[in-house]
Amino acid sequence: LILLFVCAFLPAAAAAELVFEDGFESGDIDIDNLWNPQVYDTLNGATVVAASGGPVHSGEYALRIKLEPEDLDPNDKSRSELRPRSQPNESPYRAGYGVPHVYTFSLFIPSDWQPDAPEIVAQWHGKPDQDENGEDIEPRRSPPLALRMTYIEDPLQPGTGVPAWNIVVHWDDTATTPDDEGTITTVTVLEPLDATGDLGSWVDWRVEVTWDWHAVGDGRLRVFKEGVEVVSYDGPNAYNDDEGPDSKIGSYKWNWSDPPNLRIV
Repeated sequence: LILLFVCAFLPAAAAAELVFEDGFESGDIDIDNLWNPQVYDTLNGATVVAASGGPVHSGEYALRIKLEPEDLDPNDKSRSELRPRSQPNESPYRAGYGVPHVYTFSLFIPSDWQPDAPEIVAQWHGKPDQDENGEDIEPRRSPPLALRMTYIEDPLQPGTGVPAWNIVVHWDDTATTPDDEGTITTVTVLEPLDATGDLGSWVDWRVEVTWDWHAVGDGRLRVFKEGVEVVSYDGPNAYNDDEGPDSKIGSYKWNWSDPPNLRIV
């Protein structure tokens, strides 16, 4: 269950400007004014539950995300995600380059979570550049920043995996990423971190980031889990695109084992 996603826009020399906030306390997902959905089970993929029907962080409600292998987007990828808008009925909010941003959210991963292949529970995604006809001139690429659930070997039971957090950055300073994506650099900024003790509990995340694709520039990333810094990275963290990254909460899973064949967050 994901309760709260807050994006704060922080001009370097001014007071913070709140761009987006939603704790789902209306009891509904406001897709007209607040959220742009990428949910392909329109009935159960993203729902709001009351405290009587599931764990909530605070208040009376929380967002429940459900994902199954058949919940496919137009590119045959399994996803149930929401993207915040900054203005009603507008496209998802895209952050500017070179400007500090803060994103805070809380995640509840059920205690019966079965680790297998890596999957994304929060991500910030680039938008490929387009030609004058609105057609993409770059391939679909991995997100510039992703918080993932993955697994590590259980030291007490070799050959058995236990759930782990993992954060990965992708960047490219090339004006147009080639189809083979050979110019993209991948940086693991948080090596898999045992998440066993976090299952069945709310975990608060704070992401402080200045987006920048320059190899030598202003790129900066700090990530805090439950108030403790787990990532400190200075360097490029975006693609050389016309527009900056948007953000997504939910579940995106590109490989499935059997089991599991269902994800709830």
